[in-house]
Amino acid sequence: AARAHAAQNDVSRLQEVADGKLARLQATHDAERALRRRAEAEVAVLGRCLRDAEAFHALREVQADVRAAKQAQQAQALRAVLEHQSRVAKEQRQEQAGAHARVAKLEFEREQLLLRLFLRGGEVPG
Repeated sequence: AARAHAAQNDVSRLQEVADGKLARLQATHDAERALRRRAEAEVAVLGRCLRDAEAFHALREVQADVRAAKQAQQAQALRAVLEHQSRVAKEQRQEQAGAHARVAKLEFEREQLLLRLFLRGGEVPG
């Protein structure tokens, strides 16, 4: 009877040890599952962050393309204005040169008239 009682105690202690190990194993398994879920959630967040970063980068590229297009358009408009101003300035120079030539011709004709008048014996006005 004493042996049976001792064996029963040994079985009870072994059962307690096994139950403790099982509980620790279950707790470890639960912790691993929680860590896995947390890691999956972090991977999902990182995936969203990566997509956001890619979208932001793409937006920056589009903005840079828009700026470049605007600058090209402004440069083209400026070129057109400068070309127009150059044409206008050239036309003005030509008109001015023509006006100077007309003035010179009129002055020459005036001098000719004054000379003829003088040669005819008339008075030359001041």
